Amino acid sequence: MKKSLSILAGFFLVFMLAACNQTAKPVNEPVKDNEKASETEKAEEKASELTLEEVMNKSTEESEGLKSFSVKMDLTQDMTDQEELNVQTNSVIDMNIVTEPMAFYQKMTMSMGEESESFETESYFSDAGMFFYEPSNSQWMKFPQEMTDTFLQMSGKQSNPGEELKKLQPFMEDFTFEQDTNNYILKLKASGDKFNDFIKETAVQQLPPEMAAEDVLSNMKINAVAYEILIDKKTFYPVALNMDMDFEMTIEGQTIGMKQKMNGQYSNYNNIEAITVPQEVIDSAVEMGM
Repeated sequence: MKKSLSILAGFFLVFMLAACNQTAKPVNEPVKDNEKASETEKAEEKASELTLEEVMNKSTEESEGLKSFSVKMDLTQDMTDQEELNVQTNSVIDMNIVTEPMAFYQKMTMSMGEESESFETESYFSDAGMFFYEPSNSQWMKFPQEMTDTFLQMSGKQSNPGEELKKLQPFMEDFTFEQDTNNYILKLKASGDKFNDFIKETAVQQLPPEMAAEDVLSNMKINAVAYEILIDKKTFYPVALNMDMDFEMTIEGQTIGMKQKMNGQYSNYNNIEAITVPQEVIDSAVEMGM
C-alpha cells in the first residue's frame, strides 16, 4: 500500500503551469540598504505587460523544444490512517533529464520519521534499460523489460512541460498572476470536484494499468492543492515549482491520508548532451523478478 501511494505522490510532481487573460501584478521586492529607491522604480517601469495567456503560450512553445534540464526537489510526505499509521518521509531528489531519446540519472536521499537513518539510492534510465541501486543489499538491480517499456510510455508523456501546460488550460481562470523583476509568478489554490476529476483523468492516462484501476482512482479524493510556479522572463522556462497537496485514498476498506509539500528548482536547460549508464552498473546488475 505504501509503495502504491508513493508512486501516486510522485506522479503529482509533473504538473507545471497555467495562465489567464490578465497582466501580471508587480510584487514588492526587498530593497537592500545600499540600493536607492530609484532602482526599484526602474524595475517597476520594466514590468512586463504580457497577459497570462501570452505567458502560457510562450512557455508552452519554449518547453516543447527542450532537449535536457536538471531538477532538484525537496519533498516531505505525511501519511496517516484512522488507526496507528503515521509515517513522515523526507526526500531530496537530484535529476538530470534528456528528453530525446528519453533518459535520466537520479540521486535520492530519503529518511522516514524523525529518528530514522537516511539512505541514498541512484537510478539510471536509457536505451540500455532501467537500473536501480538497492542500498540495503548494496546491489544494482535491472528492471524487467516489460516494466521498462511501461515506464518509457509513462515518462514519454511526462517529460515535456509543454504537454502539462496544455492539460492545465481549463484552469486558467483559477490562477493568480504576479511578477517580480526576473520572474512571472503563477499561483493556484484548487479544491472541489473540478480539480479532483482532472487529477483522476490524467492519472488514468499516465499511470501503469495496475495503478490506474478504476476502483483505486474512484476512491481518491483531492482535498486541496496549492501551486506556486516561477517562470523566467527571458527564457520562459520554469525556474521553480512549489506545491502543497492534501489528498486521501481508500484502499481495501482503509482510508489513507497524504499531505505532500514539495519545493522544486529547475536549471541547466539544454546543457546535458547525453546520459549513459556506466558499464560497471550494467555488468553487475541483477534482474528483478516481476
